[in-house]
Order: sequence, then C-alpha cells, then structure tokens
Amino acid sequence: MPHNPIRTALLGLGLLAALAIPALGQAPAAAFFSQPTFAVAGAPVTFLDTSSFNPTAWLWNFDDPASGAANTSTLQNPTHVFATAGIYNVELTATNAFGSNSFQAEISVGPGVPSCVPNATTLCLVGNRFAVTTGYVTPNLQAGVGHAVPLTDSSGYFWFFDASNVEIVAKVLDGCSLNGAYWVFSAGLTNAGVILTVVDTTNLIQYQAVNTIGVPYVPVQDTQALDTSCP
Repeated sequence: MPHNPIRTALLGLGLLAALAIPALGQAPAAAFFSQPTFAVAGAPVTFLDTSSFNPTAWLWNFDDPASGAANTSTLQNPTHVFATAGIYNVELTATNAFGSNSFQAEISVGPGVPSCVPNATTLCLVGNRFAVTTGYVTPNLQAGVGHAVPLTDSSGYFWFFDASNVEIVAKVLDGCSLNGAYWVFSAGLTNAGVILTVVDTTNLIQYQAVNTIGVPYVPVQDTQALDTSCP
C-alpha cells in the first residue's frame, strides 16, 4: 500500500517537546503523517500532528463527508475510521496567535480484506494476517518509515537509513491456546522515536507501541497485545 510522506518531527506525540524551540512571531508550518501505513476500510487510522512553530489549535478535514460529524476534528492527534476504500485528501490547518497554515496529504485506504499485502514498508506475518509497519524520527529530527525485511512467517525486521543496518525486529505469535491473545514482541538497536503498528487485517484491530525519542528502544513484550483476535 502507498504510504504518506513524513515531514519534520513527532511533535504531536509530545516526543520532541523538550527539544522544541519557540519561534516568536511566526505562524505554524502545518504537517502530519498517519499510522498505520497499511490503511484499510473500517479500521482506525491515527493522524499525528508534526507541525512546527508551536500551533495552539488544529482543524482536520478527512475528506470523508459520509462520516458526518466525524469528518472533522479539532484534536491535535485524532483517529478516523474510513468506512469505504478509496483515496482521501486529508487536510490539517494549524493555527497560533500569529496566523495559520494548511497541509494536505493523500491517504490511500484499501478494502478490508482478510490478508496483508507485503510491500517495501510492510511486514505480513502469521499467514499474511498481520500487517506490521514502523514510523520513526531521530534526535536530529530526521523522520521516515521503516523498510521491511521478512525473516520467518512470524517475524521480520526494519531498517531506517541503510539496508545493512537493522533498527527494529518485530514478531507476532499465536498465543490463543495459552491465554486467548496474539502476542507482539519487538526489540531495537536505536534511540529514535518509533511507532510500531500491527494491524489484524481479519478483524481490523490495531495495536501500537511507541518509543520516545532519545531513549534507547524499550523492548515490547506484550502477551495481551491482540486479545480480541483469537476465535
């Protein structure tokens, strides 16, 4: 599935709050990206504000009039469910006391099919049921999405800058017979801010884990991660 360009930093998560430098007398420069990059109809998509110059108000338009009042949001980091597959031109207008600025990005939403389609940024695990993607931002504000490399049916890794440099390893295990859940494990060799997203394409359930920028990657060992995915 196509993924969206990622600009600036993960300010919307507060991961860069300690590094944000106030800009006096300047309107925001609006920007955002969405997770997961593997977006499917009926599953939530999280939009993360990455605007610079300290916006204080946000207005989102999801280009989805069929969703009624949910077509807009004033949250900084909203979630939206697109009921039907298609291309949506999502727009964010960021505002502060000095003015406003808008940014628009094309969001591709696929049909809710019971399998994952692997691509350069998506791991498809456990019989192509679970789609795993990553987004990152470094301490020097370089941002992007991880490049996916499959290892086994249940595991794979992501590199960020160089194909020879492993950054994140991820694994999804079937623990249904043990505790009624699919388990998510992840380890990393990075101090980047990272969002790891796992989507169950059968039930359209989403799981996310976040690593704070500047902190050595905290391992994910969640044996309750997908506790509604079992039969």
